[in-house]
Amino acid sequence: MMGVRRFSTLLASLALMTVSGSAWSAPSTAPLPSAAVTAPAASATGNAPGKPSAAADEAVASDSPRAALSNFRHLTRTGDFAAAAEYLDLSTVDQTDGPELARKLRQVLNRHLWIDPKTLSASSRGNPLDPLGADKQLLGQVPGASGAPEPVVLVRNSYQADTHWLFSAGTVANIETWYDHLGNLWVVEHLPKTLLRMGPHHLRRWQWLALLPLVAAGWFVGFAVTRLARLGFNVVLHKPLAEIAHKLRGPASLGVAVGACYLLLPYLGLYEPAELQVNQWFDAALLIAVFWALWQTVELSQRHVGAHWAKDSLTAHSLLLLGARLAKFGVVAIAAIVVLAELGYHATTIITGLGIGGIALALAAQKTVENLFGAFSLAIDQPFREGDTIQFDTVNGTVETIGLRSTRIRTADRTIISIPNGKLADLRIETINRQDRLRFYCVVAVAHAARAQVTNILSAIDGLLRAEPLVDKASVGVHFVGLSDSAMNIEVGAMLNTMDGNAFAAARQTLLLGIVEVIEQAGCTLAHPVRSLELSAGLKKELTKPSEPQVPESGKRVQTEGVP
Repeated sequence: MMGVRRFSTLLASLALMTVSGSAWSAPSTAPLPSAAVTAPAASATGNAPGKPSAAADEAVASDSPRAALSNFRHLTRTGDFAAAAEYLDLSTVDQTDGPELARKLRQVLNRHLWIDPKTLSASSRGNPLDPLGADKQLLGQVPGASGAPEPVVLVRNSYQADTHWLFSAGTVANIETWYDHLGNLWVVEHLPKTLLRMGPHHLRRWQWLALLPLVAAGWFVGFAVTRLARLGFNVVLHKPLAEIAHKLRGPASLGVAVGACYLLLPYLGLYEPAELQVNQWFDAALLIAVFWALWQTVELSQRHVGAHWAKDSLTAHSLLLLGARLAKFGVVAIAAIVVLAELGYHATTIITGLGIGGIALALAAQKTVENLFGAFSLAIDQPFREGDTIQFDTVNGTVETIGLRSTRIRTADRTIISIPNGKLADLRIETINRQDRLRFYCVVAVAHAARAQVTNILSAIDGLLRAEPLVDKASVGVHFVGLSDSAMNIEVGAMLNTMDGNAFAAARQTLLLGIVEVIEQAGCTLAHPVRSLELSAGLKKELTKPSEPQVPESGKRVQTEGVP
């Protein structure tokens, strides 16, 4: 199942790279049709081989090397090989072989010599600085029968009425030999024309179809090699080293698969632009394997350092966790820039965008930066760590994750609360589970009693506490602390040697019931706050005297509500 998943991931990556390349690669220079090069002749100053034209709007003479090569490419691409044969010097071969020779020459040039017509002279006289001299244009070299490079030359045909440049007689004489030494001849000769047509990125349709089995074969080789290597490592290496090798099996498998694809790629017989494009995709996949290995190395380093250097230091452990997360973020960011640059994106544009993003970060993401520094502050000061139970404001829960931006807390209701680190670093936080003992404390209000009764109560409660197994005897404290209008207050406190909440609750219940029993045995009761009022005899008489109706100054009786 894992192998199928890896293969699917690799195919998805290839498809993504295909789409990316299609969207960002520079558009190919379309061949100029015959009618497109009928501009008036330019001056006889040509360009050096391999150099672009001096002027962007340079007029192209219809009888120039550039026009000849453009027309030949256009005619062969459209399948008009008879018309393309007019650009061959057939003086030393059978004239009827012209169309077939034009077709084979196109195959040879596509495979070994991909020429941009814009690099050729636009002048009818060609390039006077060409190493072959005037009226000749060296296009390049292709491997001959012995593997030695042989020239491909254009010559100026001046003995015909319609003067134009032709492939030289020597070049035409070598076409058959060059063609016979091309690979994949069976494919070219026997596949349907539909599959031989050109697809995106200068790959023919059959090459696109063959690319998937090639990637599948590369994946199989990578999977087999890493699996055999893993079995060998388990036998030869110690367990820790074998675990490291096992952790790196994913990027190693991808790297070996890409290497196998490199070795199998020549069997597709790609044209030069297509080969460059596919190599670009494979290079990007290889970079992904490298950065994937770096990601796994960060995890391995975190685990190793955490098990040794940061084993006994909570601060070092938290800093190590945050450092590993930042390192992974850096690996992903650098990988994105490098891979996108390899796929054709401009690295300068990407870095400039990151610079603009940095300005935006400084202006608009101040809270994010504050939370990031808050995470470091929490890691250094260690007010709590993952797994601790904390309490602040009205929140009480267990810390699940301390992230770079926020900390997530699981409450007693099993909900998650996310608190920004910047805010959390400024709060008063109580870490509950860092207590070494739990405290029993209460204030007992006893109704007013005699001194001897109070002394007996104090002594009995002290004995009750010391008789409890969980109570730390050195921490027992029972004191008469105050008088109030209705009670005599006794403060009771002790530390219980337990961190178990259930055990603490049971011990607290036992102690409280024992205190109540001690008070009852002393002949006292718990006080209840009661307020009583005593009225004097005169005030009682005044309150019981019936009220007289009020008479206003005018002598009229005041009418009360509901009484006429």
